[in-house]
Formats: sequence, structure tokens, C-alpha cells
Amino acid sequence: PVRLRGDRMNPVRTIERIIKAPDIHWVGTGFRVRQYFPDGDESPMLDRMSPFLLLDYNEPYYFEGSPFDTGDTPHPHKGFETVTFSFSGSIEHKDAAGNSGVIHSGDVQWMTAASGVIHKEFHEKEYAKRGRLFHALQLWVNLPERHKNDAPAYQYIPATTMGRYQSLDETIDAIVYTGAFRHITGPAKSHTPMNIYKLKLQPNSWISISENMTWNTGFLVINGTGTANGESIESGDFVLFNNDGERFEVESGDEGLEIFV
Repeated sequence: PVRLRGDRMNPVRTIERIIKAPDIHWVGTGFRVRQYFPDGDESPMLDRMSPFLLLDYNEPYYFEGSPFDTGDTPHPHKGFETVTFSFSGSIEHKDAAGNSGVIHSGDVQWMTAASGVIHKEFHEKEYAKRGRLFHALQLWVNLPERHKNDAPAYQYIPATTMGRYQSLDETIDAIVYTGAFRHITGPAKSHTPMNIYKLKLQPNSWISISENMTWNTGFLVINGTGTANGESIESGDFVLFNNDGERFEVESGDEGLEIFV
């Protein structure tokens, strides 16, 4: 059936471009990432995906066990937030003020650097001693000017507290991190209104998604193949939408599809 028929009440959001997987680079010794944006000092994505400043994706990668630190050296952040999603693996952080914590598979750490933080991130020491499949994603989120000099703060968000959605026919599952998807809300608090969620589509299923036309919108294909508004997509693609409508359609192929919106 033809589904992509917008109307004045619910116009179709068209695709601006599909960004293929960028080259891999290492952040320290523990994070093997593809940086989707920014892609240069004057990257137009800084405007097109505002308030998001950076998207680093560590696709599933097998690490050998090691007794040494596996991660990044101490580094500063100021004026924005770093949001770390562990899809598989245990990530520890420590900062210069003595704060520390560990997130495990399915957890999120939302760090508001604000007036400034010096910290390091690494694979949790016991976890790092054994061979493991590591899979994670990090977003940087700009802070409104009035919050850039706030005191640093942390949100530890366990997997058990995430919003969960399942369609009536059980073909669509969602994990909601912040904002809302359908009628389900996520636990994370953000200074700028946003929706962040992960969708898993069973093979050969589809969904129509609506987002505020004025909100910059895109999604990363985590796994599988399918289509977005009829255009082919595969693992590693980032789909950027125009701000010309609300509704877009995603359909999965024979192997199913997982996307991070």
C-alpha cells in the first residue's frame, strides 16, 4: 500500500541526505569510532543537528583481555553535555573532582560538563581483563547559554529505568532514553527539549514516525537493512531529514532493522 501521503495536518518529512559510514579512528586505546558529525571545523551538521554537537559510534568490536587501562587519557569538557550509551560493555569514568562511576550494558551516563570537567573514560578494569564484544555510542549536546556555567552534574540512568514500548503486533520495540516515543517517556533530563530512542523492527515490518517539524531529526542504522521513505538503508548509514514535515516511514528488510533516533 502507498503510505507516504502527507496532508496539511501531518506532512511528510523528506530525506535531506544519507551519510554513509565515515572512516574509523581510535579515541585512546578503548574506543574505535566512526564520527558522523561534525565532519570539519565549519561542518553544516552543527546547524542541521543542533543541539547535538557530535556523534561518535563504536560499532560492535571484539577486544582481547588486557591488564592495562583500555580507554582514553584525561581530557577536558566545558559548555556542553556528553551522553554515553553502552549497548554492550562496562565503561568507567573518573574526574578530577573525585567523581567516578560505571555504566553497564543498556545503561546511560549523562554528564553535564557545564563550567568544566576534566575526566577520563575507560573499560571497567575487571571487564577489561577478559575478551569481550564492545558496542557503544556517544553524543555531545550543546547547553543553552544560561546553563554553560552551571556546576557539573551527572545522571546515571540504569537500563531498568528506561521507557519501554512494544507495538500491539509485537513487530516494533522501543527503548526511550529521554523525551518521548508514542506515549512512553524516558528517564533522562535534558536542558533542551529532545527525543532520543532506539527502535528494533522485526523482519519485514514498518513504522510511521512523527517528530516536531521544527526539531532537527536524524537516525543511525545500528543493525540490519531496510528503507527510509522508500530509500534503501543499511548498517552504518545516518539518515538526515529536512525540516519540511513531521512524518517519515521506516521499513525493515528480511533480517530486521535497529535504529537510533
